[in-house]
Formats: sequence, structure tokens, C-alpha cells
Amino acid sequence: MSIEERVFQEQDYIYAEGTAPMNDGAAIAQAMGSAFGQAFGFMQQAGITPLSPPISVYTEMPRAEMTFRCGFFVSPEDTGKISGGIQADKIPACSAFHTLHKGAYSSLNQSHGAIWAHAKSIGKASVMPVWEIYVNDPQETDEADLRTEIYHAIG
Repeated sequence: MSIEERVFQEQDYIYAEGTAPMNDGAAIAQAMGSAFGQAFGFMQQAGITPLSPPISVYTEMPRAEMTFRCGFFVSPEDTGKISGGIQADKIPACSAFHTLHKGAYSSLNQSHGAIWAHAKSIGKASVMPVWEIYVNDPQETDEADLRTEIYHAIG
């Protein structure tokens, strides 16, 4: 696995928030699916064209229950259209560690762990936010062929 440092420009996103028990993969998948459905449905209703594939943003270290923001990068103008349970935020301009995870979502924690270990080994800190960009659709892609970009801001 290759881990590199990249510069990330500030990016607006809209999202629906979800929570699930940290070690319950089925509950996480269900909660994320629901949150993505809310975000995607809102974008269709509001006439918003996403600037990215689906993303998840994590703003705090997970505990027994994890909280995640499921949504899409959008233009700054589109964040002004939010309503209902949809919210908006920005990923700040920052340097971030990046890796491309290949395979099942259930093994994403291994790639995140590799980033944290890499940061520690070079005397840097991986900090929040952490975000994932889901490159391909799990309903159309074999699990072994899934690709997820993972970013950890550098503190």
C-alpha cells in the first residue's frame, strides 16, 4: 500500500449524518446507506450536481458508536440550498495523507491503521477530519474490485 502526502484545497460538501455501533458492520452499512439515500435524494430534488462520487467525513475519533457524514462535494453556491436534515460544511485546505484502499469496505480499518502507523513513524500526526471517497458503486462492482480513496488531515 502506498501512502503519500497531498495538498487538499478547501472543499464544500453537503451531507446527512449517521451513527452506528463501531464494531457492527451490518449496522454501519445500513446507516450509511440511509444517510447516502437522504443526501442523494435531496440533491436530486434541489437540482444539485455533485462534484464527486459519494464521500464520508469523520470529524471525531470513533468510540463505541461512530458518527459519520455521508454526502457529496458540491459548489459553494449549492450549500446555500440545504434544507431539512441535510447539512453543509467544508473540508479545510490542508495537507493530508492519502492512500487508495482496494477491496471490501469491511477492511477499510486496515488502511486507516496503516495511515496512522505511517504518520507516527515519520513524526507527524493524523488528525481530523478523515474522509473517504468511494470511487466505484458497490452495487455494480465486485467487492474485491472496490476502490476507496482515504484521506487523513495532517496536524
